[in-house]
Amino acid sequence: MLWEFLKARTVPVCEALPAWFRNASVPYTWIARERWAEHKTSDTLFVIGSGPSVNNLSEAQWQHIGEHDSIGLNFAFLTRRPMTYFYLGYEPSSKDSILKAFSGEVREAYRHTLWFLPTKVLPRLVHPRTISEFFPPEPKLALFDLPPGLTLDSDRAFTREDFEFSLNYRGVMGVGLHLADLMDYKNIVLVGVDLHTFHHFFDEDPVMVEERKIYNAKMAAGGKFESMLPKHSKFRRMDEYYYALDELYFCPRGRKLYIANADNMLAPKLPVYLGFPRLK
Repeated sequence: MLWEFLKARTVPVCEALPAWFRNASVPYTWIARERWAEHKTSDTLFVIGSGPSVNNLSEAQWQHIGEHDSIGLNFAFLTRRPMTYFYLGYEPSSKDSILKAFSGEVREAYRHTLWFLPTKVLPRLVHPRTISEFFPPEPKLALFDLPPGLTLDSDRAFTREDFEFSLNYRGVMGVGLHLADLMDYKNIVLVGVDLHTFHHFFDEDPVMVEERKIYNAKMAAGGKFESMLPKHSKFRRMDEYYYALDELYFCPRGRKLYIANADNMLAPKLPVYLGFPRLK
């Protein structure tokens, strides 16, 4: 906690203190763990990532997602679609991008969303009273501890014991799947998980286009999407992670991991979700 305050503080103390008093009337609610289930309306959860396949969802498919439960991750708020839950990591390096992108109609779309807040950002001075622009209007906050990072002791396959330790392997998806696990969803559908590319669905969004040009140029120089390359103790690629997580953890518990789009590189090892309405 002290490290977060000293080394990763997002809001400077000199800004946080006056903001706290200035925003004293800003309403927010802490939702206790035992009340998270009040937001659950379905056994199916759509986990919304940022891959470009998000742009291929039809209105009928979005309507179907709205009839079930959904959780958006990081900049998935740029879909401007209401979701049941949302998790935003609030990394200090993303501060300016969040402030620019999460405004106006975007913030308003998440007024009724249960907003997952990791405890580690509190000592970073991230709070509705210190930086209200980081949150929806009148936010409903679900405080939780981030799961530990899953690392491997050698270049080997995943085991059941690995997932008993944590589901959080690489990137934000592991956090989303951890939350899906906590809430005991039976069908978990991955949307916008496009491991073949580093592009995102919001590359051409007016509020992000210039920033994305810089990011994409940097990524293009490196070749493959970074999560498909070994990194330190993250020996296994993300496709292997999803296959193993489904086989070794979800399936034995009577749950199932799906992908939303049939042309996804994770098919056919992961089944395609067939619950979407047929396109005419």
